[in-house]
Amino acid sequence: MNESTQQTHPAEQHPAQETRTAWQTPEFTEVDTALEVTAYSLNSR
Repeated sequence: MNESTQQTHPAEQHPAQETRTAWQTPEFTEVDTALEVTAYSLNSR
């Protein structure tokens, strides 16, 4: 059963130009753990 709700508050308005610096993604290394590999294997059956 799917239920949907409508947002009663309007979306927050942001000014066209923001003075703060945009967030940047930090560098990262992707690592597969045994648990992730097991979960993927079980999910793909």
